[in-house]
Amino acid sequence: MQIEARQTEPVNVSPAGHPDRVLRFLKVIAVIFVLFISGLLALLIWHWPFSQARITESIETTFPVKVTYASFHSTYFPHPGCVADGVTFHWLAAKTSSAPIATTASFRIEAHYLDLLFRPGYLARITLKRFRVDVPVIGTPREPYSWHETPSHIRVGEVIADGAAIKIAREDPDRPLVFEVHTAKLTSVNRNDPLSYYVTLHNPLPPGEITARGKFGPWNSADPGSTQLSGDSSFRNADIAVYRGVAGILSSDNHFNGPLQRIEARGDIDIPDFSVIRSKHSVHVNSAFHAFIDGTNGDVHLEHVAARFLKTAVTAEGNIAGTPGQHGKTAQIDLFVTNGRIQDVLRLFVNETSSPLNGVTSFRAHFTWPPGDAPFLQKIRLTGDFGIAGGQFTKSSTQADVADLSDRARGEKPEDNPQDPDDVVSNLSGHVDLRHAVANLSDISFEVPGASATMHGTFNLENHKVDLHGTLKTEAEFSHMTTGFKSVLLKPFNVFFKKKHAGAVVPAHLIGTYEHPETGVDIVPKGAPQPAPPAAESSPARPGTVNR
Repeated sequence: MQIEARQTEPVNVSPAGHPDRVLRFLKVIAVIFVLFISGLLALLIWHWPFSQARITESIETTFPVKVTYASFHSTYFPHPGCVADGVTFHWLAAKTSSAPIATTASFRIEAHYLDLLFRPGYLARITLKRFRVDVPVIGTPREPYSWHETPSHIRVGEVIADGAAIKIAREDPDRPLVFEVHTAKLTSVNRNDPLSYYVTLHNPLPPGEITARGKFGPWNSADPGSTQLSGDSSFRNADIAVYRGVAGILSSDNHFNGPLQRIEARGDIDIPDFSVIRSKHSVHVNSAFHAFIDGTNGDVHLEHVAARFLKTAVTAEGNIAGTPGQHGKTAQIDLFVTNGRIQDVLRLFVNETSSPLNGVTSFRAHFTWPPGDAPFLQKIRLTGDFGIAGGQFTKSSTQADVADLSDRARGEKPEDNPQDPDDVVSNLSGHVDLRHAVANLSDISFEVPGASATMHGTFNLENHKVDLHGTLKTEAEFSHMTTGFKSVLLKPFNVFFKKKHAGAVVPAHLIGTYEHPETGVDIVPKGAPQPAPPAAESSPARPGTVNR
């Protein structure tokens, strides 16, 4: 049997397809990859941005502080970064024995490896726990120090500082202002662009809750006052009873924008239950304001404030600013009322259910509220001029006295002219200077049908004592202002009180208290014989007067 041999053609196998060669190729790739990664790791280790030395350098060249740590370590997985505990920041301008200006229980920096490669200097998040800032008393002497700022190129996606606190020391060491920050989130933090912020905090004075959001920056270290700030804020549940003498819960919303040294703010304030504590009456006060705020020192310029309570509108302008050599800020405000209601104004200060006087009032006044812990009425100072038209007393007995005065001034018997609707106080005007709860009144003038008066004196807002004296001009002669036997006895005095053409000019007074006033005339005018002083056991009534 013959077997025929056949020649087979060789199989062409490419090098890439040979199993051994593929394996060798993969090994080469793996070695290159390992070398590449090793190189990157070596480069990262050599230039590791989260070492204690580099973090310290970054902080101390950005801020004039000395930073120390209780512990510090870098983190590598799942994110590159670092964690520091027990961090303190000592202000270079403070004495070495001074407390640190800021502390934090810990801070954590988180980044991404891809960012380290493709966005160097970018940090995804910085988280601060129990961050505390202690601001020294304004005006604290600074120690000389040497520090040179290095512009930072670090960019941070977000900074979280929930549960922070800012304590601002004041001259009274027992009463610092502490701002308790519930939530604080800053986003897009870098040197060249504005950052966005969202903050909720407890405001210490007056105590209440603030929510604010907006944009800040970029920070101008050469001229901090020109740094831009904008946003919206709300103030809720602010208890103004902390200012002794007044009470109420305030809420406010406003929008602000501008450089830090001149922030323009517009908004509204609402106090549904405002009251001066002594009066025990509350009124609903709402207002709109336009102001400029100096964020570098806290001074406020009130461009225009329009407030309204009951049926009376008040406009105001002025400043709330610090005074050289004095701790705290003083409010200097000009107030204007046109065609308001005097009953609305008096309701703020009287205890009675209704105002003692109704009428249309206009006034302008300069109001000063200095800093300090004295009660409201003891602190405020006010000077101004006022006018009341168509005044009518709501208390029937007081209005009856006015009617009686009007009738007698005209020489009429009160019973002949009962309940005359024209018996109103008109053209009541004057000047007031209020200090230490005492109103010094001058150039007080008013008219009733048949008589006019000019007076001066004092009124105490705390104990309600009245002490006014002046001159009453009447159409009738002095003796005609009474009847019967008294009229006969007073006739000899007509010569002393007689006006040039008709009627009388009578020295008069209003004394006693606001609740129980005593009106009368001093029957001994200038030039008349002075009466002998009363005996010790005599009545306590004022000598030489006739009270009504």
